[in-house]
Amino acid sequence: MRFLVTAIDGFGHINAALGFAEGLKAAGHEITFAHREKHKNLAVKRGLSFIPFDETLVDANTEENLFQWIDAAGDRFRQEPLKLCHDMINDSSEEAAAKAYFFIALNGAMDAIVSDKNNKFDAIVVDYPTPFPFLYKHSIPWFPLASMGPLILYPSGPPPFSGYSVHSDKSNWDEFRKAYQLAYAKITEAHNANIEAAGVKGVKFNPSVFVDSPQTVGFYHYPANLDYTECGSRRPNWYRVDSWIRQPDLDTEFVIPEKLRDKPGKLIYFSLGSLGSADLVVMKKIIAILAKSPHKFIVSKGPRGDALELADNMWGENYVNQIKVIQGVDLVITHGGNNTFMETLYYGKPMIVIPYFYDQYDNAQRVVDKKIGFRVNPYDIEEDYLLNCIENIFNDNEMIDRVKAISHNMRNSNSLNEAIKMIEKQTELNKNKAQ
Repeated sequence: MRFLVTAIDGFGHINAALGFAEGLKAAGHEITFAHREKHKNLAVKRGLSFIPFDETLVDANTEENLFQWIDAAGDRFRQEPLKLCHDMINDSSEEAAAKAYFFIALNGAMDAIVSDKNNKFDAIVVDYPTPFPFLYKHSIPWFPLASMGPLILYPSGPPPFSGYSVHSDKSNWDEFRKAYQLAYAKITEAHNANIEAAGVKGVKFNPSVFVDSPQTVGFYHYPANLDYTECGSRRPNWYRVDSWIRQPDLDTEFVIPEKLRDKPGKLIYFSLGSLGSADLVVMKKIIAILAKSPHKFIVSKGPRGDALELADNMWGENYVNQIKVIQGVDLVITHGGNNTFMETLYYGKPMIVIPYFYDQYDNAQRVVDKKIGFRVNPYDIEEDYLLNCIENIFNDNEMIDRVKAISHNMRNSNSLNEAIKMIEKQTELNKNKAQ
């Protein structure tokens, strides 16, 4: 079968989509990845076909706009999630609604690809945080991926993006839900106006879910050991896949840099992801703290890494071959984005999560609730606490064993193959109906 695969323009979503695409390709299907031209190498490296977006339809300055946004709004993200919601409610700017423009542009780029009669696909696999009209315009079946943490799929659980524990006081949950809906009222209104203007009826954007309802079936990415099954039933037609981790972007093995080779201590990987690492205030603060650790660090400095100065017990580059690095370290300090979160668990590494926003807060709290690491809030980074968290992990054999058990189950799961069989079945049914 011929599958078109794509994702929102964010590395976590792109990497997750590529991992799922690799599974489809391994099952014998023909895969085309559609995205911005700069990501072509990621598809070609994996033996996938590639179709670039029409760059005249997609803002070419996304990264620079992102940096300006981080600099302007960084203080907001460095605070407790509920307070962030209240600040957004009180902000009278139209910045949030303006962000909906990006989704219009992306929808136009994908519609052009699918409408091209030279492109023929049996199905589409998408990792999108909102309904996209082009999927409803065409008769091709589509399957959504939820590469974010799965709390969005459990209506009876803590409010997504709050960072609240499943054991927390439920009287606070409704307060967060109300504040969150008000905070995202403008962008919700803008998204739904775009969907309606495209002629799609009966479909609405829900900022608390951040995925479209599956046409038939959809798939989320989380290990069985950590799933929120204690929160009751999940939204219909969503199926869990324990692991669809992508292959490394580079084939070369990771070798400990000479600068660190003879230094004492454990080897630790530190990354706040492509977005969190652009917040130079947080990055510099954490680097200064880790400089006092007796351990050594591999640092993914991020897109603004040239502005960062690393300490003597550190080596880093703006972008590192993350999967290979994770395999070779003893501990990961991460923002908790679901992609890095899953890779860290797959390779059996405990973690310290410093969440920046959205599902990162939920993953950070899940690490605490399941006793596989620690959470350090970006609005409350204390030197002694962070350094003690590192030592506590290395001294906790039971915690390390719990992570290894999760890794073992992820590696031995057949859930990705089962997901692909579901897609094959639904796609075949659609082809039969069309005949």
